[in-house]
Amino acid sequence: MTAMKKCLPIFYLLLFFDSSAQVPFNWDFGGSLGITSYQGDLDALKVNAGFREIHFSAAGYFRRNLSNNFAVRFNMLAGKLAGDDKNFTEPEWRPLRGIYFESKLLEFTVLSEYYPLGMYPSGVKNLRARRVVSPYVLVGAGWAFVDPMVDWNNNDLSNPELVAKDKSAKTKRAHIVTPVGVGLRFLLKDHSTFSLEAALRPTYSDYLDGVSFVGNPDKPDWFFTAQIGFSYPFDKNKTKNKPIAKKDEKKEPPPPKNRDLFADSDKDGVLDTDDDCPTVPGLRSLRGCPDRDGDGIADGNDKCPDEPGLAEFAGCPDTDDDGVPDKDDKCPDEPGLAAYRGCPPPDRDGDGIADGDDRCPDAPGPVELGGCPDRDGDGIPDKDDKCPDVAGIAEQKGCPALPPPDKAVYFRSSQDTWYRTSDETLDEIVETLKKDPSLKAQISGHTADASDDPSGDVSQRRAKKIYDYLLSKGIAADRLKYQGFGSTRPAEGDILSKDPLLNQQLQRRVEVHFIRQ
Repeated sequence: MTAMKKCLPIFYLLLFFDSSAQVPFNWDFGGSLGITSYQGDLDALKVNAGFREIHFSAAGYFRRNLSNNFAVRFNMLAGKLAGDDKNFTEPEWRPLRGIYFESKLLEFTVLSEYYPLGMYPSGVKNLRARRVVSPYVLVGAGWAFVDPMVDWNNNDLSNPELVAKDKSAKTKRAHIVTPVGVGLRFLLKDHSTFSLEAALRPTYSDYLDGVSFVGNPDKPDWFFTAQIGFSYPFDKNKTKNKPIAKKDEKKEPPPPKNRDLFADSDKDGVLDTDDDCPTVPGLRSLRGCPDRDGDGIADGNDKCPDEPGLAEFAGCPDTDDDGVPDKDDKCPDEPGLAAYRGCPPPDRDGDGIADGDDRCPDAPGPVELGGCPDRDGDGIPDKDDKCPDVAGIAEQKGCPALPPPDKAVYFRSSQDTWYRTSDETLDEIVETLKKDPSLKAQISGHTADASDDPSGDVSQRRAKKIYDYLLSKGIAADRLKYQGFGSTRPAEGDILSKDPLLNQQLQRRVEVHFIRQ
């Protein structure tokens, strides 16, 4: 409840937010269809990643559009949650334990939506059309109501005391939920939208599935939703458009004074009434104005009246045809760029790339690398290459690729027979060695403890069995080495868990370590 109380002031603030930048519609209503996927005590996510229990869901909502970037949604979602041990094959005790639960789900939440690009184009007053695509993020809080029905399977693998503790636990049907997600809204017609949305929904409770002490009581349950929705706007904003200011009307010019309609003051054959230069003799083709350089541009409009030029340069010439008129060109006989006042750009290293565009102006290099050299020819310029004299890959910043990560194959207790779930791992090992001939493999066999190795050679036989399998798949013997280590090198790190049975199983393994030649 503490988390919910902290979130409520935020929602009240958004709800009464003063929308100075109004949008065309105050409210939307809509609905969506999608899926729910449970994650909790009956989901072995570390061993088997992926969603195993997917069920349909539906939602309905009202959305209050506060501004072009913010909205608040009042959301109701209904669906189903379920989880089953039998969906998992590792470790072996999980499908044998076989606990199952299912529950109806009803969720009421208040969700805040933030649109970083806005729901409408720049400027939100008097808007007429939405964006075609509007991405958003959402965060919210509310309650999820569940009533889990648990099938304990009455087996011997579950601790009876812990089962009794879970069965007698006083649990609530309502759980706080804080959805966090992302979405996209697409314009359909007018202002209605089609949406895609995905969200994680933590619940801060370990009894969403009715199981806690038998599973993992330290981690709360949660679930995931993905929705496809439709919304339609209503309650249109009544904003008054400002009247468009009228342009000033052009004043009619005063009527000309009476004059001789047949006068030709400069005697150039163009009557004063048609002559733009009535006191200077000129050409009839230029309405009576002179053109000293004969380039067809009247002297009054010619910036270079004594040199024939081009109309696009107001009568000035461009000898080197580089788009910079000679009067402004510092290199009038050599084509250049306007940025360099008509001169060619500098190129200190002589690689044909101007210094301004050259990432390495003092070292010649190819155009595709921005003018930077690449001594080892791996496509990564030396300035970004941590191994400039050895060909490498971009992921390693120009250094050679690292060997692939180690692989592990798991075996049955006291046997040299691996679990069928490791077949896929063996296929990956074979494919890795075949694709990269520069790789070698060191094969090490391990046991859980002395009870797992009654003959004293189980780890050696396990390693030899993987060695023989790789030989049978065409991997050369000189690329493989194997050795058994018994229980002297137990597995460590993230692979372990708080489950002692699972940890014991993880020790019965053969590890394949890749080495690059």
